[in-house]
Amino acid sequence: MAGLNDDQPYAGFLWTGRRRTDSSLLEREQEQAELTEVVAALGEGHPAVVSVTGRPGFGHNALLRWTARLAEERAVRVLRVGGSPAERDLRYGAVIQLLTQLGEVTERALRVLREHREPDGLPGLLELLHTTRRTPTLVTVEDAQWLDPASLHWLQAMVRRLSAGFPLVLLVGRTGTDPYGPDWLTDTAPSGRLTRHLTVRALSPRAVAALAEMIFGVPCDEPFAAAATQASHGSPAVLHAALHCLADAGHRPTADLIPQLHTLITGVIGERAGRALRSLTDEATAVLRALAVGGDLLDFTLISSLAGLRNVRESQLRAALETAGFTVPDGPHERIRLPVVRARILEDTPTDERAALYARAAHLAHRTGAGDEDIARFLLHAPPIGEPWAVQALYGSFGAAIRRSEFPRAAAWLDRALDEPQHPAQRARTSLDLAGVEAMTSPEASDRRLAAVANNPGEGERWAQLRLQALDMGLARGDAAWGSRVATQALATAHGSERDDLIALYWYAAQAGPPEAAGVPAADVPALPQHPLVPAQAGLRAGQLATRGEYREQVAELARRALEAGHDAPVIPRLVAIRALWLTDAATEAEDHLAAIVAELRRCHRRPTLARALLLHAELHMRGGRLDAAERAVDGAERALPAAAWHPLAVPHHMAVRTAIALETRQRDQVRALYDAPTPPGSECGVHWPFLVFTRARVAIDEERWADAVELLKETGRWLLRRQWINPAVLPWRSLAARACLTLGDQEQAQRLICEDLTLARRWGAPSALGLAQLCAESLAPREPTAGPREFTPAPHGPNQLAYASALADIATQEATNGDRTTAARLLTELSRHTVTHTSSRLAERARWLATRLGQTATPDDDSTLPKEWAVLSPAERRTAELARRGLGNREIAEQLSVSRRTVELRLSSTYKKLRITSRQELRARSRPTERT
Repeated sequence: MAGLNDDQPYAGFLWTGRRRTDSSLLEREQEQAELTEVVAALGEGHPAVVSVTGRPGFGHNALLRWTARLAEERAVRVLRVGGSPAERDLRYGAVIQLLTQLGEVTERALRVLREHREPDGLPGLLELLHTTRRTPTLVTVEDAQWLDPASLHWLQAMVRRLSAGFPLVLLVGRTGTDPYGPDWLTDTAPSGRLTRHLTVRALSPRAVAALAEMIFGVPCDEPFAAAATQASHGSPAVLHAALHCLADAGHRPTADLIPQLHTLITGVIGERAGRALRSLTDEATAVLRALAVGGDLLDFTLISSLAGLRNVRESQLRAALETAGFTVPDGPHERIRLPVVRARILEDTPTDERAALYARAAHLAHRTGAGDEDIARFLLHAPPIGEPWAVQALYGSFGAAIRRSEFPRAAAWLDRALDEPQHPAQRARTSLDLAGVEAMTSPEASDRRLAAVANNPGEGERWAQLRLQALDMGLARGDAAWGSRVATQALATAHGSERDDLIALYWYAAQAGPPEAAGVPAADVPALPQHPLVPAQAGLRAGQLATRGEYREQVAELARRALEAGHDAPVIPRLVAIRALWLTDAATEAEDHLAAIVAELRRCHRRPTLARALLLHAELHMRGGRLDAAERAVDGAERALPAAAWHPLAVPHHMAVRTAIALETRQRDQVRALYDAPTPPGSECGVHWPFLVFTRARVAIDEERWADAVELLKETGRWLLRRQWINPAVLPWRSLAARACLTLGDQEQAQRLICEDLTLARRWGAPSALGLAQLCAESLAPREPTAGPREFTPAPHGPNQLAYASALADIATQEATNGDRTTAARLLTELSRHTVTHTSSRLAERARWLATRLGQTATPDDDSTLPKEWAVLSPAERRTAELARRGLGNREIAEQLSVSRRTVELRLSSTYKKLRITSRQELRARSRPTERT
């Protein structure tokens, strides 16, 4: 407040150093000016009726008292009357207050009013008016909303007589924001010129800053004043209480005090609301409680019904609540003004009554056709309803919350649904859905709920499916020990096909944990058959054989047996079968099955299982070089189950996929952050650990830390060998380690590793794995100094495109460095034909570097290399046709171009029509002569 001089008026008070005269009149200059005119006119014998209205705590009574002091200073008689909840049922209570101040003149009238019978006429009115002819009089009525009906009638009669020239001013203050004053004055005054209506407004931030400076004695920060204004809604009474409390505690009005200010103001508003509640009538209290429960949805007629009121005059009841400052009108609705007031009303409502109100509100909402979420909001606080519509509404709200990704709210709806009477199997289904959502925020609670379902002794096929789904979902999050324990417990009572599936799930859990537990079954758990017929067991057996690199045809047969069972088999064994089938080079078939599983899981609410399927999809996309699709899939996995919710055993898989994608897309900061990120304790014991170590080795190679890379690859190999995972198609660690050893000058170790890799690849027999091993072996084979360009056998198009393209880039770089430009150029051409080069920033950089060094163009698919007749194609059609020419299927093209399969089909149909061809074979034949060699 710098710049204000002593005794300088500002915003309704005199600034006298730090002394204040009346801070309750801040920003009331306009009202004070009008009231000063009224008092001056009264001194000249002119009557008036003035109403001052405002929200509770806005200071309308302070204006009345200020006017009374002003009138007394000008020799005007002042008679003061005040309404109160305690006297609202006392007949003529306000009139008695008024007449008592007149002395002997009104003694007889007072005796009549105090009698229990109804008086004749209006006792004391003529006596009052007679005295005003000699003495101009100001009558102030504070809190007129609490006046009894008889006093209102008496005052109305007094107002009607003012036209006779009696020098009397009636100044009435009451809560409410009606711009036309109290109801009983609206049509009473004999002349409109006698009536004035003043409305007290909320304080502005400037006034709040001035008030804070007065209270604290130091200047106020603007953010503090703005926050105080917003939180208090500009209420002087609330601000006085809150600011004095902070000042007494030694605080200063600075921005860092805003959180405490909010808390304090909320408490002050709640305390004031609590005091006001105690002054309401029983009817008003009942309606206010009903409004606190259902006012956001139900109109006032339904609220009255909810409160149990019949034949109530709604307009009067609404006016009473608005006058008391609790509510504001909103068409057919009445709204409680502030959330803190609503909370205080609910807090003051007895627990049983509050629960009954919520139950009745739910019934009313259901009968009036309200939406599921509106009904569910009532049910959340109500006791069990015991009717089917309650569970239906809660499930509908659950689905809506899931679609908005509001998982805590979704869990709350299903948790409440479990309180309703349900068939035991339906209750178990609800528990499963709830566990799927709880896995997002409370994984341990989810595991406990799933274990309870898995160990429920219910009979029948439906129960068997529920138990298997519970175990399936729990295993998807990665807790192998939990899965082994729960599967063992469930096996004790299982029989038939359920027992067969439980055996498969048990062995999955056993193999997913520490290596020492992988082959040691629990008591009474049979071993997995060598040639299983059960689909779930076939999927697990296919995974075992694939990782060991044995019997590729049998692996494909077993995997297909598991996948052809569809949703009749648990999801986890089917995911194992998909990986095994993918390793046999049936990648398109495997990924089609995986896409079907993802679609199946999206339709239900098994989020951990969906996350596991999406993470596998991300890995396969990444290994196939479809990095955009891989990133979308891993993002989807994280939406289905946040990274923090995975069990430590599953975390390495997620980290490995994320790191590999970041490495290929050249997000170096993210690569380094993921590389340095600590892993949860125990994660090194799980089945996914070697994938993370292998990925870290690739990062080390990219950073040319060859010695670190060799150690990491050896660690990968040791882990895999302990589990007898020797198939090079699982992780080509030997070929990568051989390349690193060769760089470090260890030719012998490199030859040994690549020979092992080639032997194991031949044993497995998948063309892609064999082609990669042969490529690496040929690159390491010694050659004579006089030998010509090195010949490499091109590998068939296989699923592991990223590894193959990376090997091509490494060998091409090596040949270019050694001076064999012809071989390097041939390898560059082969590399450029791989779609991976166009999605991997890392490989694209390598290709550009090689092209620059060899004086070639890095990519062979620019317009100059395309057939002349392709000029008729649109750019989108040319891109689609080029990918089809390279052998990609419609699904892969769709993922590569981020379009739908239908769009790919339409583009290819248009291409065939324009080029007058009918198939991909003709497309490749028409473009082959233009390819560079």
